Amino acid sequence: MLKNNQYHYLSTYLIVYISFVFAMVVGYGFYGYGVDFYESYYKPNLNWGGLFNQLGYRIATLTINEVHIGVQIVTFMLALSSGLLIREHIKFKDSYSLIFFITLYLIAIHTWPIIMSTSNAMRQGLAMSFIFLALTANSRKNYYWMIFFSICAIFMHRSGLFLSLVITFSTIMNYFFSNLSHGKKAVLHFSFGLILLLSANFVLRYIGLLVYSGDAGSRIIGGDFRWAFLSISFAYIILTFLYRNMLDNPFNLSVYYFSFISLSFLISGLNWEYERLGMMMLFPYILSFGIILNRFSYKIYLILSFIALLCLTIVMGMYAALN
Repeated sequence: MLKNNQYHYLSTYLIVYISFVFAMVVGYGFYGYGVDFYESYYKPNLNWGGLFNQLGYRIATLTINEVHIGVQIVTFMLALSSGLLIREHIKFKDSYSLIFFITLYLIAIHTWPIIMSTSNAMRQGLAMSFIFLALTANSRKNYYWMIFFSICAIFMHRSGLFLSLVITFSTIMNYFFSNLSHGKKAVLHFSFGLILLLSANFVLRYIGLLVYSGDAGSRIIGGDFRWAFLSISFAYIILTFLYRNMLDNPFNLSVYYFSFISLSFLISGLNWEYERLGMMMLFPYILSFGIILNRFSYKIYLILSFIALLCLTIVMGMYAALN
């Protein structure tokens, strides 16, 4: 059994190494490329978009001396941030098995949220990467890094602004309510969640501060996942009344408040955006649900969850959509 510091350094090396190899393989075209890549991202050094997505275009299409490396950069960031996030939450259960972590990690980076973002939803993938890094920093109470990564996410894709606000608000709420009993926490957080849901719905419907252009009838990978994400959100909110530890840190609170606020997109008819945001938060959901389990059950739950997600990715034709 590796000691904690040995596990940390060796796992860090393996995360970086696997991320680099995965980026090279994806960039080479082994998995194929998505529709978005052929429509825009294959072009060199795109200068498109406004404040909240122009930098994302630049990075995703980065070309140096006629060598396009945008796909490699996006894929590396996705794999790196996913590995760090997963490792951080395995540590909560003292699950320091390196073999278990690497197995879980390799499965995870081949699932829908990552594969969809490597050469298709690339700017959103960049935003998701920095959100994962912000959540990891938040879990370690490195709030300056959390702020830095959140700011990076904001300039990659508009979804980064939304998720960064959720993380920041959750961190503040955790600070003010940390000494309250579980009953008071549950009631107060639920109340604030409803207020945020109603406020976000008002903004989306009437003020128009956030402009989205997704097709309400379109789907991400061929299925309608609105009700699946809705069920996950409701289940998470209900479980917080039963389990104290689901409200005891800013990471879990970020998932909790996301469960409320994301519903405003569904209520407003922004189905595409709702599903894309749900996709971005699937990993945090899976990790956060597991906090209620004991160490052994947690390992089984994580392996089965990511295998199920991998199977869903294959069955829904995610790999077939790449060519």
